[in-house]
Amino acid sequence: MRNLFSSTLLLVVIAWPAAALISDEEPTNNSIANASIQISIPPDENVMSVEAGLLTFTLGGGDLDYLGISGLLAGDVVNLSTTPLGDPPVFEIPDTIVGLFSDNGNVECVGDDAFNNDLDQFPTGFGSLCRFEIPTDGDYFIGVTGFSAVPFDGAHFEEGKYSLTVNVTRIPEPGALLQLVSGALGLAALHARRRRKS
Repeated sequence: MRNLFSSTLLLVVIAWPAAALISDEEPTNNSIANASIQISIPPDENVMSVEAGLLTFTLGGGDLDYLGISGLLAGDVVNLSTTPLGDPPVFEIPDTIVGLFSDNGNVECVGDDAFNNDLDQFPTGFGSLCRFEIPTDGDYFIGVTGFSAVPFDGAHFEEGKYSLTVNVTRIPEPGALLQLVSGALGLAALHARRRRKS
């Protein structure tokens, strides 16, 4: 039943543009404990949030980038993706891994290669993709690291620039969606009545 509501939501979603780009706050963003909240999702219903920023793995490798996202509600669907910006035209450097963490550091999802991030060499490419439905309201943390056998341990040699895109889709409760649909139907009926009178 939830899928019905999510497909209907696409017709009524409100785009919320980013007020500012995500910034790479080296070296303080190398751990969840020191990461700042850089994305705040407003409490409005039916919100799709898109934030994008340019980050860099520092020379020598071992860099981890974390940033916080506040205002997430249970049921929100979060999509995180990275796009490597080095080694054109294949754009395979740096090879990233992206993850979403609860505010106490628990791993909620981790994504490695997102094959559709490569512009020219499908199905290769080293951008990352992670998709997750939020279980409880609260603050979460996005983490990006370079590829290694054990993700998020900092033992990697990746260097270079990548972009990070964050999409949050809020799916209204069935009651809220029914109110929205009934309001739209009421407006349509009112408009039709006015046309018949004129």
